[in-house]
Amino acid sequence: MIRGYTTPVTEISEKDFEALVTLALEEDLPAGDITTDSLFNSNESCKAELLAKEEGVLCGLAVIHCLIGKTKANVKWKPTLSDGTALTKGAVIGTLEGSLVDVLKMERILLNFIQYLSGIATNASKVTKEFPNLLILDTRKTLPGYRKLAKYAVYMGGGANHRLNLSEMAMLKDNHVAKAGSIQSAVQIVRNANPGKKIELEIDGLSQVSEAIASNPDIILLDNFSDSDTEKAIELIKEKSSKIRIECSGGITPDKLKFLSKFQDIGVSMGYLTHTVKFLDISLDIK
Repeated sequence: MIRGYTTPVTEISEKDFEALVTLALEEDLPAGDITTDSLFNSNESCKAELLAKEEGVLCGLAVIHCLIGKTKANVKWKPTLSDGTALTKGAVIGTLEGSLVDVLKMERILLNFIQYLSGIATNASKVTKEFPNLLILDTRKTLPGYRKLAKYAVYMGGGANHRLNLSEMAMLKDNHVAKAGSIQSAVQIVRNANPGKKIELEIDGLSQVSEAIASNPDIILLDNFSDSDTEKAIELIKEKSSKIRIECSGGITPDKLKFLSKFQDIGVSMGYLTHTVKFLDISLDIK
């Protein structure tokens, strides 16, 4: 099963989060850390362990190097685990050694990034493990600026990536179809204007299925279909075309996933993966 419709986010580099780290530092340290600066000397050192306090999937470690560089911290980071690792409670993720003052100043920012991205990866892991025969896709429902990081975290958790942005792939919805005059016209206009780009067509009722198939998009999205209509639509599409991929979306619940899991090679897009996220419990234990 292919993990997504476009090139998946399999890795991240500093350029993907450098601006976010800069903003985080400006937000948290506009004039230093008055508590730490008052109580500790710059020559005091420490060793700190990054620890998993619960089970989950690790993600976001690349941010640590960027954070150390941006703060010019006199600290060395030694990872013992890597992104995508299944964490057990108590697992040592890595160690920071060096200036105690520098570690204290970066602690909260470091944890915010890693706890958040690990939370997304853990979300994706739970769903994909429970429903391995479904293509679990993310959406663009991400915090502004965090899009690539969030999609990377979904991928690290075993999920698949939908389009990264509006430029990567076309998705035709009812307002686009209304402008073009018909489903077939909308697909044809976009295909002519963007040769080589995938086209996904969203429909919201069985009455649109036949015209949707005739328009030959790359993907047909069944939005908010009932279980019975979903089954009928999938049967019709598979009967008429072996190339058109099928995706379901709209208020997807665990019960809906159980129903959809009886089909093969069906995509399911879930905003839940990135917009309903609990920080994974990870701590920095300073010695």
